[in-house]
Amino acid sequence: MLLFAVGLLFAIQPAENWTTGQIGKYTQAGQANVTTEGGNVTQLNLSSNISTEKWAGFWGNVSGRIVLSPGTGMFYTWTWDSSRGGEVCAIAAPSGFDWSGLQSVTAAVINSIWNFGSATDNATNTLTSTCNVDIAGIPVSNTAGNVTGGNYFKTCAVADQASPSTKADIAFCVNITQGGNLFNGQTGDYQLLVATNETAGTTETYYFWLELD
Repeated sequence: MLLFAVGLLFAIQPAENWTTGQIGKYTQAGQANVTTEGGNVTQLNLSSNISTEKWAGFWGNVSGRIVLSPGTGMFYTWTWDSSRGGEVCAIAAPSGFDWSGLQSVTAAVINSIWNFGSATDNATNTLTSTCNVDIAGIPVSNTAGNVTGGNYFKTCAVADQASPSTKADIAFCVNITQGGNLFNGQTGDYQLLVATNETAGTTETYYFWLELD
């Protein structure tokens, strides 16, 4: 929801309400096995899917209102139509992101902040495209990103300063597109890719922001 009040500078605001739906992680179908005996030499070509520990995904729908309110009670409200678009942004920190200082960021910087190194699924090999986005009224050009979800959704990383150094300096954002095709064959309003702590079993908490056009 968006709240217009004295001192409000930007149209992007924290998401106030959420409902968690499906959640899951890739599980392998089985383990390769071959029966052999002494004297045998066996050609064995192997392949497998291995779950990433560096990235997580979010998808779903977006709803909200534009409101005129002094903080208690609603003076006037407008129901937002998701066909008008907007952005969903996620930050791995509850506060401290400066929306007034939006800058482009490279995949190499994200690798450094999340300590992804040169792994196959690092940021350089994941955010292989660039984005031109306008968030909170600030245009950002040539920032790291990539398309997810059949060309409907594009995850774009942005920073809040020219030299970001912590997770609190990076936001992952995606366009809101009503009825866009999702990875699972369903339709939704957004599909977002975010970086996570690569240590197995270690969680990463993301805080969500919305810009409703």
